[in-house]
Amino acid sequence: MKKILNYFLIFNVIFLPLFFSKESNAFEIDYIKKIKDRGSLIVGMPPYNNPPYYYKESPPSVSDSDSMKGNDVEIIRKFAKNLGVGVIFDQSSTSFNETVNRAGAGDFDLAIGKLSINYSRMSNAHPHVYMNFRQSLLANRSFLSNFANVPDSEFGKKILESNLKVGFIANSSYETSANQLMPNATKKGYSSWDECLQALKKGDVDAIYRDATEIKKIVYKDPNLSIKFVPILFDDVKDKIAIYLSTEANIAMSDVLNFYLEEEEVKTDTDVLNEFSDYYQPISTNNKA
Repeated sequence: MKKILNYFLIFNVIFLPLFFSKESNAFEIDYIKKIKDRGSLIVGMPPYNNPPYYYKESPPSVSDSDSMKGNDVEIIRKFAKNLGVGVIFDQSSTSFNETVNRAGAGDFDLAIGKLSINYSRMSNAHPHVYMNFRQSLLANRSFLSNFANVPDSEFGKKILESNLKVGFIANSSYETSANQLMPNATKKGYSSWDECLQALKKGDVDAIYRDATEIKKIVYKDPNLSIKFVPILFDDVKDKIAIYLSTEANIAMSDVLNFYLEEEEVKTDTDVLNEFSDYYQPISTNNKA
């Protein structure tokens, strides 16, 4: 009986992993073959224009997928080229969260589009990081005057613990983060980033919340806003940006996607601001025709 048990253990330790490894490899090959046979990678994206990451030329020059531009678009086009296929971009989701959820459900081969990581999203789809930004606020200077005597080392912590009124895009990762990091804040979700900014300008909120590139974009494009509002960058609160895959796609494509992403440098907000510096130039006030 003991010999039989030993043989059973040896079989489980040595042969079962080989069996499942072969099964897994076969699944990977079949899954990627289906994409190649189709001739295109189906990519879910949020239903917005968000340059310099992803946006459509207006009007589209050929088709919606062909007219897509931006950093995230080129990352996926290059990945698809390595697979030997084209790309179809699908922006039919209604929000950031829905884009991730649909990727997890297998509606797309993968999803990209400046999609942050949080625990809720990780329970629905598998993330693969390709950018890492600082979380940030654009805050009203009059509100910040309440913290004039707070030491620099405690400034960020005190802001997050305060009773500020903060705006963010509804159904985004920043709604989730605000609930976790700002327990005493009055929170307000808006349907777009432009609505968030308008709420700040009108005084409906004390600050708006997003990553450093989006916050700096506002003051870079309109320097006059810095008279009334100031960016606050949280060096120790990161916004990891990921490509999302379903469980099935993750089993099949994680190795090849990770191999590709290892060749690409994970970008920080500073990298993006430097690489796309022309995009972040101030809005011209020259009214000449």
